[in-house]
Amino acid sequence: MTFPEAVRFFIYETTRFLTPEAVATEWVLLALAALIVAAVPAIWSGKSAASSALKRIQYAIYRIGNSKRTAIAICGTLPILIRLSMLGVIPVPEPSIHDEFSHLLLGDTLAHGRLTNPTHPMWQHFESIHIIQRPTYNSMYPPGQGAFLALGEVVFREPWAGVVISVGLMYAAMCWMMQGWLPPAWAFYGTLIAILKFGLFGFWINSYMGGSVAAIGGALLFGSLPRIKGGRARRLPGFLLGLGLVLLMNSRPFEGAVLGSCALLYLLLTSQGKFPGLVQQSKRLLRPVVLPAGLVLLCGILFAGYYSWRVTGNPTRMPYQVNRDTYGWPENLAFLPAKNLTLHHKVLEAMYHQELNNRDRYNAPDKIIDNLATRLFDNWTFFIGPLLTAPLIFLPWIFRDKRTRILVAFLAAMAFMNLFQLVLYPYHLAPVVPIIFAVVAQGIRYIYVNLLRASWRRAVTFAVVLPFSLILVGAMKQEADYLGIPLAYWERAAEPHRDARAYIESWLKARPRQQLVIVRYGPDHPPNQEWVYNRADIDHSKVVWAREMDPCSDERLLRYFSGREPWLLEADVYPQRVVPYPKSKISDECKQPSSERHRFPDRVPGALF
Repeated sequence: MTFPEAVRFFIYETTRFLTPEAVATEWVLLALAALIVAAVPAIWSGKSAASSALKRIQYAIYRIGNSKRTAIAICGTLPILIRLSMLGVIPVPEPSIHDEFSHLLLGDTLAHGRLTNPTHPMWQHFESIHIIQRPTYNSMYPPGQGAFLALGEVVFREPWAGVVISVGLMYAAMCWMMQGWLPPAWAFYGTLIAILKFGLFGFWINSYMGGSVAAIGGALLFGSLPRIKGGRARRLPGFLLGLGLVLLMNSRPFEGAVLGSCALLYLLLTSQGKFPGLVQQSKRLLRPVVLPAGLVLLCGILFAGYYSWRVTGNPTRMPYQVNRDTYGWPENLAFLPAKNLTLHHKVLEAMYHQELNNRDRYNAPDKIIDNLATRLFDNWTFFIGPLLTAPLIFLPWIFRDKRTRILVAFLAAMAFMNLFQLVLYPYHLAPVVPIIFAVVAQGIRYIYVNLLRASWRRAVTFAVVLPFSLILVGAMKQEADYLGIPLAYWERAAEPHRDARAYIESWLKARPRQQLVIVRYGPDHPPNQEWVYNRADIDHSKVVWAREMDPCSDERLLRYFSGREPWLLEADVYPQRVVPYPKSKISDECKQPSSERHRFPDRVPGALF
């Protein structure tokens, strides 16, 4: 790379944090907020009504925050109430991303009272991304997110209700976690900042992707540490530590294993400093910590093995591994060798090559830097943005603080671990999201204290203007399409075919008969816009989505679903619509298939049905 090329590359990588319209608008809003805070003492002097209002706000936050249980309850219920109140403006979300459909399949499976489903006789027409078909039909993901979707489906007849519940529990757990590391009022305020940043408008609550379950696990894990370290022999922190590890095991197992090991190592090292000697340390930790945490963790491990056995036939082989061995993705862990596979569907093969291309980013230094900068930008815009970048200026002071230093160390461990992964999406960071906002809250606290030395009005104004600015940014991103402002992918988290697929499925469900949709893809169909996803019980679903294959296979599919109304959807003809499936003559060789290659047993050994 020549010097001019290096300069252009540097400018491109840095200006992406400044120039996108949404980001630039937020930088401008930050500047305006700073001007307001700076001008407050000159405008609101003396005993004005504004000063009295600021005092009341300051007192209310302090009073609520110091009532720890009240603060936790408010943080858990506030995002639920606000989001439900916006249903008239932001309706129940429709799925469109691979991961959403995969989690929904698992939730529907659990809602039907089983852990997995039998392989369908026509399974090759139903192969899809992030789904396994053999030895059983299920999601490739652990059951954490699916369990909440099942809760919503069973109790409220709506899987999204489980998402909302998980988000509320996440913020309640986040507030509890911060109370162990920060003063109670700042734990409450920091959680409110997190709610306004990504709890109302982002994909965290407006999709089925997941993230909240792992964040709950991380909050319980890291919130237990200061309580256990404090020396109070109570079993609840030990129980919650074990529960946090189990939730991480069933949502983000790789990240959970690394962070759980770091947390337990920290606990042992800090305990040894106060209680030297293995015997004294063991006695101190055994009854209040090791026994309850170990019991919960053992139950979690046994369930994970049982679940894997039912789904894959092997207690040590996760559905994730089956999916990777079958389809070659996800190509996320850089230290795993790439799979050399041949796939029968062009769309699945395109997805396979797209995953393999992730490895090309490690072939040259400029590609590595660009990839790391992209990861940083995507997660920075989603969780931090310009408004919350200002508190991070105090990161060196936060690290020098003995109480919060370990939180920065945990974030550094997560960053180092990600170097061994090929991608980093916001839900990958879910286990450390509570830590991220604890650090942000501590940075805000440093700003507040410094402003307080100059003027209490300026400090309280800053504490009020910041959340108000976050509300404005959230509203701007929610109305970005109307305003003509492009957003980063994870700010909108939806594929272009979302509304078309939802409309067609709704129209088909309203018809009297059961429906069969055969999807035809063009030669250059983008694999991220996948249409073929089904419920757990395919044969009894109102609408079945299937891939078009060769004429003989398609004829057998039509005969199998002869009682349904068949439709053809050409996914790459715009606007997408369904037309009656064209009738064709069945050749003699297709009437009686000479091979058993498409036939599989209705019941698979080792599966719970």
